[in-house]
Amino acid sequence: MRDYKNVKVPRSYRGRSNRVASKRVVNGRAAGRSRTGGGIKQVALQIVTVVLIALVGWLGWEAYQSLRHAEMFQIAGVDIKGVKQVGDAELREIAGVFTGQNIFRVDLEAAARRMRANPWVKEVRIYRSLPNRIRMEVTERTAYALLDTGTSRYVMDTEGVVIDRIVNDSAAAWRLPVVAMRDYRARAGEQVTSDVMADALLLIAEIAERGGWPLNEVTIKAGSPESLSVVYADHEFKIGTGNYAEKLNRLAEILSDGKQRGLEIAYVDLRPERQAAVMVKQDRIQETGTRVKGKKI
Repeated sequence: MRDYKNVKVPRSYRGRSNRVASKRVVNGRAAGRSRTGGGIKQVALQIVTVVLIALVGWLGWEAYQSLRHAEMFQIAGVDIKGVKQVGDAELREIAGVFTGQNIFRVDLEAAARRMRANPWVKEVRIYRSLPNRIRMEVTERTAYALLDTGTSRYVMDTEGVVIDRIVNDSAAAWRLPVVAMRDYRARAGEQVTSDVMADALLLIAEIAERGGWPLNEVTIKAGSPESLSVVYADHEFKIGTGNYAEKLNRLAEILSDGKQRGLEIAYVDLRPERQAAVMVKQDRIQETGTRVKGKKI
């Protein structure tokens, strides 16, 4: 076998490339015409784009104006949900603002502010219901207690917000517990922010959870947190502030013990820790200076 490793190939047998390199040369005048043509096309494209945008905007505006004035979008009525205490006259007045207006032009927020001005209204949401109705969802405050200022009585909710003044001596019709705060200047729609009101509402909640006492027969004297007391069935029980569950448990023990012994209890002071001061009516006292389950009588 022959070895061709070191064989030299003559130059005459070596391959040659027949390809001819070419390069396009553009003179200055032709190049200028090319750039000018591209610039004209770009400007024309920009003009067409602007015209199209303007046309679309104009068509959109015309469509919007047509919707605003179309009869099918004139409000035919208002659907109101969640209303019990707001008067019919006020509801008709608010609904009348909507009737006949275009559903897209009516000011929903202005109507909501007007509705919230009623102290009974806690929250309101207003929606458009296409094609021609308005929907209102109202959350009213819940009457929870009566505020007695000595000169007037008011309905309050669970947050101590004064809702409405009671007229014509109709407080009994509400069948609610009473919080007595003498000389307090109450205004409808405003919250009673004092600490004693917060304590009074917590005490009412604890009494309601325990049950047994008709709440409409309960009065909370709320002069101050330290003097907080409960009046029920001609009995006054000094409660003070805090630990309401424990204090009411002690009170139940005292009342039960007094009933077993035939004592008519008129006054109990539960403010001292782990003990209570008890007063019974004089005509029913059979023993004096005795102790009942560690509670002095």
